[in-house]
Amino acid sequence: MAEQTEQSILSQEVKQYDYDRWLTCLFAPENLREDLFALLSFNSEIARVRETVSEPMLGDIRLQWWRDALNGLQDGIVKKHPTIEALYQAHQRTPLDLSAMQAMIDMRAKDLDPAPIATDGELIVYADLTSGTLHRLMHLMLTGEDNSRAAEATTLAGRVYGLFGILQAIPFHGRNGLVLIPKTRMSDYGVTENSVLTKEHQHSLCKIVEGLTEVAANEMVDARKAAKSIKGAGRAAILVNAFGPLQLGQFRKYGYDPGKVAGRLGSVRKIISLYRYKQFGF
Repeated sequence: MAEQTEQSILSQEVKQYDYDRWLTCLFAPENLREDLFALLSFNSEIARVRETVSEPMLGDIRLQWWRDALNGLQDGIVKKHPTIEALYQAHQRTPLDLSAMQAMIDMRAKDLDPAPIATDGELIVYADLTSGTLHRLMHLMLTGEDNSRAAEATTLAGRVYGLFGILQAIPFHGRNGLVLIPKTRMSDYGVTENSVLTKEHQHSLCKIVEGLTEVAANEMVDARKAAKSIKGAGRAAILVNAFGPLQLGQFRKYGYDPGKVAGRLGSVRKIISLYRYKQFGF
C-alpha cells in the first residue's frame, strides 16, 4: 500500500510539472508506467532547481544531493525520497544508465551558470543532454534495449521537444534569471542577456526566436524520420514528436512571440495529436 501511495504521488507530480510527457506515459504498457513516472520525476526535480533556489550555491548543493543519491543506488543505498525509492525499484527490474543520469545533472548545473550559451550548437547539446537523454532513458526503461538506432531516434525526439520547450519558456526563464538564448544570436541583433527580454527589444527577440524555431523545425524533420525505426512499447519514448507540428504552428501563428505562445495548446488538441501520431505516424 505504501509503495502504491508513493507511485501515485510521483504520477501527480509529473502530471503537474511535465504534463505532455505524462500524457505519453499513458500510451506505455501499464506495468511500466510507474517506472517512467519515477524517471520523469527525477528529471522534473533537477530541472526545477534553478527556479526553487535563491542563489546558485544552494542550487549546486541540491544537485549534489541528487548526484549522491544516484551513486547510492549503484551500491543499494537508497535515500528516503519517493523519487529515489521508486528509481531503486525500477533499477532492480531494468538497470538504469546512472552515468547518463549523472550527465543530466551536470548539464542542469548550466542553469546556475550566469554565462550564456554561446552558439546554436551549444543549445542543441544542452537539449540533447537534458531532454534527449531523458527520452533515450525512457526507451531503455520500456524495452531494455539501447542500440544506436534507438538512441538516435529517441535523442532526436527529445532534442526537438526540448528546443521548442526552451523557446516557449523564454519569459518564464527570464523571470528566474536564466537566459538560454545563444550569444551569437543575440549579438546579431545588438542585444545581450540583460537586454534581450526588455520591451524595447521585443522585435529583436521575436526575430531571434524565429531563427531558432526554424532550427527546431529542421531537427523535427529528422526526428520524425528516425522515429519510424522505433516499434512496440518503445514508441512511448518518441510520442513527443506528435507535439512538434503543433508547437511550430503556434510560434508561426503568434509571430514568434514566446510570451503569446505559452499555454495556448489545450489538452484535447494534444491528446488527439498523440492518438493520430501513435496510429499513423503523422
